[in-house]
Amino acid sequence: MCKWLLWMAVAAAATGQPLPLGELPRGKVVLIAQPHHDDHTTDYGMGGFIARLIENGYRGVYIRASNDEKDGRNGYAQNDIINLREARAGLRHLGVDEVVSLNWRNDFMNPIPLNELREQLIFLIRKYKPDVVLGHNPWEHYQKNPDHRNVGRALVEAYWMAGDRNVHPEHFALGVTPHAARHFYGKGRLDWGLGQQSNVAIALNETQQRKKELAIAAHRNVYHNPGAKKAYLAALAGEGKALPELAAVDDNTASDLILHWWMNWISRDIGRRAGVKYAEDYYHLDRWDDLPGLRNYLQRNAR
Repeated sequence: MCKWLLWMAVAAAATGQPLPLGELPRGKVVLIAQPHHDDHTTDYGMGGFIARLIENGYRGVYIRASNDEKDGRNGYAQNDIINLREARAGLRHLGVDEVVSLNWRNDFMNPIPLNELREQLIFLIRKYKPDVVLGHNPWEHYQKNPDHRNVGRALVEAYWMAGDRNVHPEHFALGVTPHAARHFYGKGRLDWGLGQQSNVAIALNETQQRKKELAIAAHRNVYHNPGAKKAYLAALAGEGKALPELAAVDDNTASDLILHWWMNWISRDIGRRAGVKYAEDYYHLDRWDDLPGLRNYLQRNAR
């Protein structure tokens, strides 16, 4: 319990700067490319933003880059099957009904050919033609997870290259065409070390926040922990404290309740920095990112 509270305090200290609220981008398709089954909704974001996009008319496609074989207690083959099933269940809470698995080895992505992963993502961007791409921010610092590092890097490169006709022209024989998405939103964990700062917050309402909490709780193979209630209450008792709300429910309900508190706290903390109740923070790139002078001119003069 103390370690969990310490982590939250460090996260708050690392991300304490005010954030501007971003507008919801216009579009029809959002492509979320993440390494693992549960990365669509984590303590550091995405689930609420995905839910908000879907509620505003977007169609969502989730790319699960690894096979998640090591996540869980059931052996490689069973973990893969269970985690895929739970990914689909969690994403349904957010309104996403399509999951594409690339099946790279879980946590073994350091030696894989990055160009091959990037080509897969370029092809999928060309196939689904998203207006918005969501993934990890490859410029966050001290990211421990090799899958997060590699998928984040490959994704932002694919986002940049998918619209170039000279990149993998062999794709066109399969019926796809070049496509440049308008927006990239990258999520990072700044509590692991000061990386590239988020530059925008996306506000969430109560419904979107609730969907985010339900989505993460669907991943029971990894997160369900009936023993958590006893451990947390014992840790609190050692400090002369009690938590009646946790003590009043059974062990299974307590496990879900802790997940809901976790997600709710992080969204409220980011929301506080943006002046709203709930929010998620991102590093946002748009089509003018490599032309900041032109972007500033357009912001001042476009009508």
